[in-house]
Amino acid sequence: MANSEELLAMLDDKINFGQELMVKLQSIQDIDGVMKLQRKIRQEVEFLKKLQKSKKVKIEQLACSNLRHLGAMVECALRPGVVAVCKIFHINDESKLVIDIICDEGKTWCKVIARNPKSLSALSSGNASYGARSILDQAEDYIECAKLYPCMYQLPKVVFEFVSGIEESLANRLKAVGVIVKGEILADSNPIEEYDDSLDSESTDNESIHERQPTTLQEVSECISSHPEITTLNLDVTAMMAYVSNMTNGHCNYVFKQEVLTQQSEWDAERPVKPILDKLFEGKTLICCNTAWDDFQKIVNTLGGPMEKIRTAELKQRLTVFPDDYGGTDDYPRHNLKVRGHVRLRSKIIFNFGHRVKALTVSANEGFVRAAKQQGVTYAAFIHESRALTEGKEASAKKIIL
Repeated sequence: MANSEELLAMLDDKINFGQELMVKLQSIQDIDGVMKLQRKIRQEVEFLKKLQKSKKVKIEQLACSNLRHLGAMVECALRPGVVAVCKIFHINDESKLVIDIICDEGKTWCKVIARNPKSLSALSSGNASYGARSILDQAEDYIECAKLYPCMYQLPKVVFEFVSGIEESLANRLKAVGVIVKGEILADSNPIEEYDDSLDSESTDNESIHERQPTTLQEVSECISSHPEITTLNLDVTAMMAYVSNMTNGHCNYVFKQEVLTQQSEWDAERPVKPILDKLFEGKTLICCNTAWDDFQKIVNTLGGPMEKIRTAELKQRLTVFPDDYGGTDDYPRHNLKVRGHVRLRSKIIFNFGHRVKALTVSANEGFVRAAKQQGVTYAAFIHESRALTEGKEASAKKIIL
């Protein structure tokens, strides 16, 4: 452990670093929000100077300084093409979001992350105090907010830059929700934990949750073998869409007019979802509730192509559809789950149905699972990457000859 002289020397270094950052920002004073960033740095420096005067410095006080993150923001702000920093956007009357860096004439939103990669992964896996928001939660905030503020009729690209690097599994999950990941991709520090029934300390029925999106058949096999008691799968709308989509059934070689579809096609070429679901479905009883099936069928009837409709009919032969209220009444926590934000009524109905019949819910709706956990409610869920129906868009897309 460092002695007092070493701690004071470290404190001096941090103060000098903060002052250097403020000097660096003087060259870009005309950029929107730079004065706000300077003010944040000045507050950190003033706090450190008070510690310096007291000569009572603890290592914890130095460790919790925000200067490393602010320093990374300064480096990003000094790059060409930056038009604003610390920009506030209102999501609704009650919520707002601060965007770290805006560049490319407003077409790119960047978030700068300097946290330890292991702590980022732990937080995103649920190993954090109640109410703590993970980088995945923040990613969805950025994506949702970007939809409200198009630039030149295009949604801003969302870039998360990891100064200290990011572990591979978490990087893949961010990419799956539409975030562009920058920074060194590191090997996972821990083996994938398929299920963790200690995520909710107040749970009395050993709820388990698979939160990491599996990308290999090996991972799915390990998940299945470690939980032989799970024999019934409850399919969410997103799972059924991914299963019947043309994209996941050998037609991911297209560049679509819709950027999100092209992006999903690239992901499926790298990380095919259909083999994952096929492996998961082997030997299992497949069920869903009326709400899930009715909404899925409406989507297929509206957007689905001929082959997607045939696959839907084939899936229906394997699937048993139950009334929404089948299995009795919801327990207290799930009945009282508040519908807000990422907790939508449809998802609540589908996941609660799965819980009542003791099935594993298969879904791409990771946002719901995390938002429910924020309210203290966990679900047994297998999360896969999202895929859309694409057959109807192929006629206007450019086919890639492999």
